Amino acid sequence: MFFWSKIWYERATIKKLGSQYRNSSSITVTSSALILLLFSSCILNPISPHFLFKAEAKPFYTTSLLEKKYDLKTNLQGLAKKLREATGEKIPNDYIVVLKDNNFLSSVSSLAGEAKNEGAALGHIYDHALHGFTIKVPNEKVLEAIMANPEVDYVQPDVKVKAFSQSLPTGINRVDGDLSSTKSGDGSGTVNVDIGILDTGIDLSHPDLNVYKQVTFVSGTNSGNDDNGHGTAVAGIAAAKDNSQGVVGIAPGARLWAIKVLNKDGIGSSSDIIKGIDYVTQHAKEIDVVNLSFGAVGQNSALHSAIIKSVAAGVTYTAAAGNEGINAASVFPASFPEVIAVSAIVDTDGKCGGVSPISTTAGKDDTLASFSNYGSVIDLAAPGVLIKTTAKGGSYTTFSGTSISTPHVTGAAALYKSEHPGATPSQVRTALRNLGSTTSTICDGKGHGYFKGDRDTYHEPLLYLASRSSSVPASSFAKNIGISPVAASGNDGNLPSNVLNYNLGNR
Repeated sequence: MFFWSKIWYERATIKKLGSQYRNSSSITVTSSALILLLFSSCILNPISPHFLFKAEAKPFYTTSLLEKKYDLKTNLQGLAKKLREATGEKIPNDYIVVLKDNNFLSSVSSLAGEAKNEGAALGHIYDHALHGFTIKVPNEKVLEAIMANPEVDYVQPDVKVKAFSQSLPTGINRVDGDLSSTKSGDGSGTVNVDIGILDTGIDLSHPDLNVYKQVTFVSGTNSGNDDNGHGTAVAGIAAAKDNSQGVVGIAPGARLWAIKVLNKDGIGSSSDIIKGIDYVTQHAKEIDVVNLSFGAVGQNSALHSAIIKSVAAGVTYTAAAGNEGINAASVFPASFPEVIAVSAIVDTDGKCGGVSPISTTAGKDDTLASFSNYGSVIDLAAPGVLIKTTAKGGSYTTFSGTSISTPHVTGAAALYKSEHPGATPSQVRTALRNLGSTTSTICDGKGHGYFKGDRDTYHEPLLYLASRSSSVPASSFAKNIGISPVAASGNDGNLPSNVLNYNLGNR
């Protein structure tokens, strides 16, 4: 055995030398002559420790292969850990690459260059709420090469996210916005606060909305103008001007930032939304509160990471619970602990007590809306059925859904921030919850009172805004903004069937 092993080893060695010096005239020995030389060497020389060492070269080579196989398996396991799951409708070949926090700029530059060389296309770059970028890859090998870089923390598929739409407000009356510190509806002016609307955009020329800045992160668009209507409706609930026309918002006339992250169909990618949050975080010293009236069922690590950093920068986020009638623990971003998650109730008369005879397809007066998600992740409830608000083209409409209950809370958070500029997002959440109506609240015949029909044992407070020193009569509200409870019900008090969308994240 040692004899043949020596032949294998020395032949391999000489073959290697022959390869290295095959162009040299000093090498004239043919392969057959070399083999003959090896045979004679083995016959004439006794076995020596040096020969034994050479004889063991083949087993050493085998061990090396096993080690390489083990390293390959370990590397593959490491790559698998770096690929995070993101549930929902995935966008083919699109990924979000999240980097470790060190050497961010050099990491993006080098990794982007590598990806481009392999045929990948670079998309958004995140450098405020998240360190990373988005790519479209031509094949899995390129993705694996990116994940193999030690500066990559993790990679996740890009998924679609959609607006929680339904259709369209006695809501401000129900939470006693007319009795708040701003006395919404008395024409007294504006609130000095900034609200970000991450949505389909806002009608930039609507006379009842104070659009301060606008930007878009949706491909194929060039402004934050609303081409769907959802964002404009959300903006009106939060901050329609306190004037003689249309409606009034919770935080009247607040400066609105139209941040377009959803397309004309109300659908957006998580990568575009993260870019919007990155933009908000860049302007964290200016933007006080951000409204997120969209979501999907599942988990999304990159979006969560971005919101965590943005909240840490001082921005308060509200998020719609969703409209599937399920536990919101499975819905993002509402399930993220850092946001204020909002469910929706039916209110058709702007008063507590459930005494209105008007019924809707979402339930009776003063009940949890049948479409509303629920659960322990919910922080507050607010009116969300047949709420009158602003619409595209400078007009008005009625809208329903947790998309519309959420901006009630957004406006309330903005009011609190205007009065307490140094308040942290956690303090804003605590203050609004403490002010809210609870199951023990006795109905005062106005807006201060709870609702029925909660589908779990956790009973979130109902948003309530009245200033304790206010003496404005509740009846003045509808008069000031020109809305009657009956007119706001729409379609004989029934929700239009085509605006109830129970299919989260699968469109």
